[in-house]
Amino acid sequence: MLKSTEKILDSELTNHIFTEIDLACLFKGSAPRRYGLVNKALKKGELIRLHRGLYTLAPKYMKERFSLYYLANHIVPFSYVSCESALQYHGWIPERVNQVISIAAFGRNKSFTNVFSQFIYFVHQINGDGFFLGVEQIQIANKLVWIASPLRALVDYIYCNKVKSANFDFLKNSLRIEETNLSTISKSQIRELIPVYRSVPVRKFLNDLLKHEEIK
Repeated sequence: MLKSTEKILDSELTNHIFTEIDLACLFKGSAPRRYGLVNKALKKGELIRLHRGLYTLAPKYMKERFSLYYLANHIVPFSYVSCESALQYHGWIPERVNQVISIAAFGRNKSFTNVFSQFIYFVHQINGDGFFLGVEQIQIANKLVWIASPLRALVDYIYCNKVKSANFDFLKNSLRIEETNLSTISKSQIRELIPVYRSVPVRKFLNDLLKHEEIK
């Protein structure tokens, strides 16, 4: 093991995601020296680059592993896990989702790939302060994660995939969501989300859900 890796293990950075600033505080001296230490650790696989300027130790050196959802929240701040990834977490869709899909508060659509997974981020326009409406904070592997509720994940999926004719049948037949799951959605949750989105197809979808007797 490299001495630089040992120093990280002996510091407060262990079992944390850390930045260039954190490393600058830990490794004194010039920036070129620090970059050399970081690149050497990266090449040896002892340090993992999540995204530019964002790192974590390799899993074999960590006492507790991060969930992919926790990593997704931190690779792009002010984001939450949604769409197929959140639906899979809640057990609403049968398919395995290989990427981690999130919604970010600002910027442009983007994706990052590292040794853990591919992390995809969508950005869309919403009204007012509704970005975290229908988003839950859940503890996964001893870390708090922002993840969309099933309804919010469905709405984000429809928006991000530009589904123009989504309705109750689309959820059952195309996404293969069980009616028992859909029946857990309440009309009050739907009404709360309608004013959040500017998208006409999304608002049409939510209004269509209100018409179904399965929704209480």
